[in-house]
Amino acid sequence: MPYIAMARKWRPRTFDEMVGQEHIAQTLKNALATGNIHHAFMFSGTRGVGKTTSARILASMLNCTAESGKPCCECESCKAIAAGLSMDVVEMDAASNNGVDDMREILSDTQYPPMNSKYRILIIDEVHAISKAAWNSMLKTLEEPPPYLVFIFATTEINKVPATILSRVLSFDFRRISPLQISKRLAFICEQEGIKAAPEALSIISEKADGSMRDALTIFDEVFVYSGNTITKETVQSALGIPPDTLYFELLKAFEAHDAKGSFEILEKAMAAGAEIQMFLDGFVKFLRNFLYARIGLSAEQLEISQASLDSLKALAPTFEQGDILRIVKIITELNEKCSAKHGLNPRLLAETEFSKIAWLDRVANIKEVLENMQNAPPNEVSQKKIGGFTAQATARNGRGVAGNAPTV
Repeated sequence: MPYIAMARKWRPRTFDEMVGQEHIAQTLKNALATGNIHHAFMFSGTRGVGKTTSARILASMLNCTAESGKPCCECESCKAIAAGLSMDVVEMDAASNNGVDDMREILSDTQYPPMNSKYRILIIDEVHAISKAAWNSMLKTLEEPPPYLVFIFATTEINKVPATILSRVLSFDFRRISPLQISKRLAFICEQEGIKAAPEALSIISEKADGSMRDALTIFDEVFVYSGNTITKETVQSALGIPPDTLYFELLKAFEAHDAKGSFEILEKAMAAGAEIQMFLDGFVKFLRNFLYARIGLSAEQLEISQASLDSLKALAPTFEQGDILRIVKIITELNEKCSAKHGLNPRLLAETEFSKIAWLDRVANIKEVLENMQNAPPNEVSQKKIGGFTAQATARNGRGVAGNAPTV
């Protein structure tokens, strides 16, 4: 039997199986239960969040002969829609069929009642690509459709859809799916498939998917082919070219020691292991987020990391003030944006320059401690105290403390 990609094999067939779009699922269920079926729907959102899948589920709900409030997945209508063979449910991709002639050909078929179902349903994907002339040819049918016709539009760029169309449809905004929701779904799939996967491994895949369930399943497929039935954090990092967390720990220690050369060597290690600058910085931003949250007491479960990783972050935390971490986050975030812009810039040179800046900057000092140190300094003597990793010097002149080489705040 040929292998079926995870994204196809585990595509939801009912709204109960959908992840992260419960608000839309409940609205459509209620509409079907009360018989308040609108003639046109607009599903918008980023890629891979379930727009086209929801359109097929809605089509199945409308034409299912079981009439149980959800697709039975067993009747001829449900099977035909799932296989893409239903004569009464037409799917078209507007990206390649966006002309007025294409639209007129599709609409000419809608004048006939459904052959074997209650509704004739027209699903148009990437609907924002339709030309203005094609929209105009559809407008009359959209205003006064026959009672058996239902339009379901899907788009990733709703801002490109004419306002005259939006005013005639029910719009549903599909949310990005949270990493936690994606992780739970992947864990369920692993359980059904007999795959052993570490929670940290699934967490990395979920973060990498950036809110897209389809992307998560595609990435999971890639990792599964690489690692087999046992998926660990290390195998995910190796398969996807993600640097190990040990490099990020070393990088923070280099910054703490003001070792610019050491930070360059760590960047070289990451590149030698096959990591791109952009990927290295993406991972470092997430690492800094966990580092910041570890200081304020979040648990390993809340951060979706192992307890050992959390303990290591907490052990490193006292070497930095909160302000130091925030400043590093700001610099790295801005660096990440510059590198992702790709305007002829040298990402490695940019990274090394910003790493040097972080390493050479003074650390944040506690002003209260500095002032106390100055006030308690013996007259005519230099009082030195280690504050925030740096030396604050106070001297007494005319009965007043004057700071020399004061730390940068």
